[in-house]
Amino acid sequence: MPNNIVKKGDNYKKSNFLITSKYKSSILENKILSIALANADDIHEESEGLVYEIAVSDLKRKMNISKSYGSFYDKLDDAAKSMTGRTIGTSNKKNRTFDYISVVTRATSKDGIFRIIFNPALKENIIDIKDKFTVLKLSTMLSFKSSYSLRLYELLKDELQEIKWQQDRDAITLGKKNTYRQENLFKYETSIGLAELKLEMGVVNAELDKVKRVLQGKNPDYEKAVASSPEQIFKSWSDFRRRVLEKATEEINEKTDLHVDFEADKAGRGGKVVGVTFIITDSKSYKNSNAGIKTESSDVFMDDLGDPYIVEAEELDIDDLIDKVRMIISENLKTKEIKSILQAADNDISKIKDAYELACKQSEIENLVGWMISAIKNGYTATPKRKNNTYSDFEQNTYDYELLEDELRAN
Repeated sequence: MPNNIVKKGDNYKKSNFLITSKYKSSILENKILSIALANADDIHEESEGLVYEIAVSDLKRKMNISKSYGSFYDKLDDAAKSMTGRTIGTSNKKNRTFDYISVVTRATSKDGIFRIIFNPALKENIIDIKDKFTVLKLSTMLSFKSSYSLRLYELLKDELQEIKWQQDRDAITLGKKNTYRQENLFKYETSIGLAELKLEMGVVNAELDKVKRVLQGKNPDYEKAVASSPEQIFKSWSDFRRRVLEKATEEINEKTDLHVDFEADKAGRGGKVVGVTFIITDSKSYKNSNAGIKTESSDVFMDDLGDPYIVEAEELDIDDLIDKVRMIISENLKTKEIKSILQAADNDISKIKDAYELACKQSEIENLVGWMISAIKNGYTATPKRKNNTYSDFEQNTYDYELLEDELRAN
């Protein structure tokens, strides 16, 4: 019979291997793992592996699961099935190394006792953690409603820990006392590649066969791995930013010891987003420096253990609008061409959609961008007459895209 959950202290260690591994998991799975790691003293070795047991009633109480949540056993069943079928791991493109392993080899529920068996090969990452770990608070981890928030928080805490340790090492080398707490108010920046971030947060499932094959290569290509996934959710930067990053950082800022802002890292002439820079400040310093400043927030509705679905007014910036146009128009248009179309439509996506649908009905168009701009400005509603399989019946102007872009930016 397992011990009941006892308040042994809120802090616990989680190995950096588990934190930085790439996998997709539910909020319930993450919370089960957090509870087990926080009670590592109760994990004992048996012939099958590292065993942790807890009463299901204690599990529910610890997570503050309401009676209205439905059948907790059904959800626990799903979590157990997912946990035992998961292989997690890390890959390092620079060193051309990777390491994949199953964490939980068995999970059972009988007579009101939930029992999970960890892979014995992970002993140094479960119960014998001596180095390369991050200290987390169980109360914080159990407060999260979104798995994305939880995973991002773990990743940023891990990054922050490494930065602080490096500063300590540098200070020791110089024979000085590390005074970053006073000098920098815990403010740091760290950058993560966009594709790698999606894999680490579980937005892209690294366990899918097509993705795993890319990651297990000698030199894993994260962008190729993400592109190979048959599950393309939050594919555009605007969707990932608004539905994942903004909501995750909002929950982190509300519930944790960190305040997190982020910026897109762009590259190339088209300004493609290739990574994210996170600006991390300790929450106390941030709140003190922003006292009296009110911020707006979206309404977020969630169940007890589910990721959020968002209800909000759609306020789109230019990057959002460009991404939406790319989703409508299958042709590969340049950013400045899309901006020209947006300029003609006065940023009205419905006008662009109507014009493109009309364009698709034509047998041939020499200049799609010019034709759509004319269609929007002139209000085409019916198929224009053809002339030698082209649309010279309507003037297809040559547009000064740079001028239109300047005008759009000025507006």
